[in-house]
Amino acid sequence: AAPRESPPMTSSQALFHTHALHRVVLAMAQAKKSLEAIPGAPPAYLKKKTMIKDRVGEVRSTSYVLPTGGHIYGKACQRDGEGASEVLTTWVAATPSQPKESQRSFVKTNKKALLEGCITAKAQRVYAQDHPNIRFKQVSGKKAESISVPYQGPFGIGTSGKDESIRPLIEVDYTSFKQDGADYPDLTRLTKKGRLPPPKATIASMGHDVRQRPVEEPKEPWVMKKFQNVKARQ
Repeated sequence: AAPRESPPMTSSQALFHTHALHRVVLAMAQAKKSLEAIPGAPPAYLKKKTMIKDRVGEVRSTSYVLPTGGHIYGKACQRDGEGASEVLTTWVAATPSQPKESQRSFVKTNKKALLEGCITAKAQRVYAQDHPNIRFKQVSGKKAESISVPYQGPFGIGTSGKDESIRPLIEVDYTSFKQDGADYPDLTRLTKKGRLPPPKATIASMGHDVRQRPVEEPKEPWVMKKFQNVKARQ
């Protein structure tokens, strides 16, 4: 059946539809203004991230406010005045550490004070204040003596007096390529401990072996007698 044609609109209906469309446009404009008035809302010219489609050969449109063209991305690298050339060409020696100073020995100070006749606490205190440099004896380590080797060498097998050239070694003159299959060892005669030999054949296994059965002659297909003399047709 042919599609039914809608009746033509009257002037009142057309005017009604025009007013309805105008109201929809005004509502969309007001919603847009109210969205822009919300603090933290994205500007109206940005697209929705979930609605952006991929484009072949091009990047997707951005949904963020990007900086201007002169913006430099990444973290700025703070370089010092000394570059690689200065590090390689200049040797900066380390500052040696100060020698270790021994601690003050109060026991030794008191003993010396008693030898000097300071038998009271006040006299010993005065003696300690007057002699602040009575310290422990600084023990310096001694370098261990190296064990002498009975034989100074040379070790190993002595080389022959011939002067061999390196050219035959580089040109692979010492390698034989006649047996290409000799790269792997022959393990056919290798016997492994704990592995049993293969089982021997029995009469039953030989009877079930298909390879030992005689080859049967092909039999002619069975045909009824009345069809034996019928010739085949092409």
